[in-house]
Amino acid sequence: MTTLQANNMAAASAIMLQAGLTITDSSRQQAQQEPEVYNMTSNLFPCVCVAMYETLLSPQYFEDRINEGEEEFCYTTINFDDWKKALTEAAQDYLKDYIIDVLRDYGLLDIEATGIWSPKYYNYHQDELNMDVTMQKDWQNIMEEKVAIWQDCEAVKKYISKNWRSFSGYVNFMPESLEEVLTETDEERQLAAYLTLALVAEGVDLDCGNIMEDLYYRMDDFSDYERIDVVEEYYSDSIEAEKIRELWEDDSRWDMLYWSLVEKIGSPWSHNKDCERLEGKKDFCYQWRADSDGKKMLFWAIKQELTVQDLYDMAA
Repeated sequence: MTTLQANNMAAASAIMLQAGLTITDSSRQQAQQEPEVYNMTSNLFPCVCVAMYETLLSPQYFEDRINEGEEEFCYTTINFDDWKKALTEAAQDYLKDYIIDVLRDYGLLDIEATGIWSPKYYNYHQDELNMDVTMQKDWQNIMEEKVAIWQDCEAVKKYISKNWRSFSGYVNFMPESLEEVLTETDEERQLAAYLTLALVAEGVDLDCGNIMEDLYYRMDDFSDYERIDVVEEYYSDSIEAEKIRELWEDDSRWDMLYWSLVEKIGSPWSHNKDCERLEGKKDFCYQWRADSDGKKMLFWAIKQELTVQDLYDMAA
């Protein structure tokens, strides 16, 4: 190998080494700048409220409103998973309208609503929105600057005093002062406290009732529900179901048939507890009560899937 060749190879090696160092430094800087994603719920970070138990956001409340003034023996039923999916989308729209942009100056990049967690029993918990909260890598530095500013913010200090205190029957796990926000070791809890106080400082409404009312109107165009005729649920033949419904709605014909049946077979429906109500099959929460002996006869016939012809044959 000549001296020139050796020098060329050494130069090439130096260039490759420098390129490798440059790539390593670039990768390290990129890693340091990559955003951080935190999984949290609206229970920890109350920027939105999706509580459905006995509230405006209950699918039952929506069903009852749709059912008002509808035809007798018809009801509306909603698949709970479909309702939660639509409510998640409504919550995402709410976050875009009122929350995300407000928190840009606090290091927030995005909030993505990923679904709703519902407790098996509602004794101690309500429904919570699951969220992926994406923050700048240096959000804690920004937090230190903001907390320093909040030392003179009465709204922030009042919120901490009112909401983050233990009392009889409740143990608080949130920071109980601005100093504790900075020293909180649980990073998700620290972030939730920081962003919550940021919303308070910005004057954002965190009242759960007001938030639910907003979401309720966003759900007003929900159309993924099913209209069910409970009479048709009991009959394998929809035509026969329609015939007995038409007969029931004709008061004089039904009255004549009633007394003809009483004369021929008695009134087996009168003292039968099972004839006192009719339940929806797809949603048994919907029930119709028999407020007359004639309606008890109707429920008796429906539950046995007796056709109009069957009833007239029995009365002949």
